[in-house]
Amino acid sequence: MHGRTREEYFSGECDLESIKRLKEIVKIPVIGNGNIKNEKDAKEMLEYTKADGIMIARGAIGNPFIFRDVVEYLKTNREAEKLSNSEILETIIKHITLEVTEKGEYTGIREMRKHLSYYTKGMPNSSEIRNYINTIGSKEELIKTLTEYFNTTEI
Repeated sequence: MHGRTREEYFSGECDLESIKRLKEIVKIPVIGNGNIKNEKDAKEMLEYTKADGIMIARGAIGNPFIFRDVVEYLKTNREAEKLSNSEILETIIKHITLEVTEKGEYTGIREMRKHLSYYTKGMPNSSEIRNYINTIGSKEELIKTLTEYFNTTEI
C-alpha cells in the first residue's frame, strides 16, 4: 500500500497510519511504500506499521545503494559504511553499460543523463558536471568524464 492518495501524487508525506490500519484488518501480507529515502525511513515504516515488507521506489533513483544500506541497518541497527568514489563510479559505469547494451548508445546515453543528475546530486560542482554531461553523446566520453570527475572530487 502506498501511503499517499492519487491526488497527492508525489507531494506530501506518507500516511503511515493508513498502512498500519490496513495491516491490522487484513489477513494477507501488506507491503508499505512511500517516502522511504534512507535506512531510517525503512525501519520506521516497518516498526510503526508492522508491514510485512517495504517497497522502495524513488528513493533508489541515483542511490541503488539504499538497498544495501537498509539491509545493514535492519540487521545491525548501524549505518553501512560510506561508499568510496571508486565504488560509486564502478556502479555508475555498470549502469551506463547496461543502459547502452539495452537501448543502444544514442538512447542509452540520453536516458542515463537523468540518472546521472541523481547520482551526482549534492556533490561539489555537480551543476557544472551535469551541464557538461548533457552535451555528451558517446559512452566512451561519458565514462572518461565521470572517471575524471569522481577521481578529483571529494564526497
